[in-house]
Amino acid sequence: MSEFFDTVNAAILAAAEQPWLLALTYVLIVLDGIVPIVPSEALVMALASLDGPPALPLLVLVAALGAITGDNVAFAVGRLLGPRRFSGLRLRRMAVALDAGRRQLERRPATVILTGRFVPVGRVAVYLAAGASGYAHRRFLPISVIGGVVWAFYMTALGLLAGAWVEGNPLVGAAVGVLLSLVIGGVVDLVIRRRRLRRAAAAQ
Repeated sequence: MSEFFDTVNAAILAAAEQPWLLALTYVLIVLDGIVPIVPSEALVMALASLDGPPALPLLVLVAALGAITGDNVAFAVGRLLGPRRFSGLRLRRMAVALDAGRRQLERRPATVILTGRFVPVGRVAVYLAAGASGYAHRRFLPISVIGGVVWAFYMTALGLLAGAWVEGNPLVGAAVGVLLSLVIGGVVDLVIRRRRLRRAAAAQ
């Protein structure tokens, strides 16, 4: 098993010096915004944890551009397909996620769009639902830009933090970064839920 990790780490370190790495990173992040099969969070954190190339400002820029592009492509796909086609989806989980996304958008669209960028699978459903629901793109675009930029800085920062703990081991650095992201996300989600419960109790 250790030989496998050594091989993967060596491959990541070697790829980090290649000029095509950032272009590939951009493409993978865009794809992750449309089809949630590429772990873009882990990719950005693994690259950020490296001691050397790629340059961090370029990584943040590429990550932000990829996130913004992917989110707006998902929005465009939702707009193209429209609500009728989504309502006829046979994939029950996707249909349920899209329905939940539409209901959340009706309540607080800006917050849902902004925070959706930080939910690996849920963001696709949210942005598809935003496009299908007829939400104005002129309103969606600036929110997606803010979300993409904040997400890029956030993932890079987590990668740097993880890299400081496991120097020279980007694979473990990515795993630690993902764990940190889940813990922080869970804490934030808990705080938000408690605030909602307090508001609901106060309104009664």
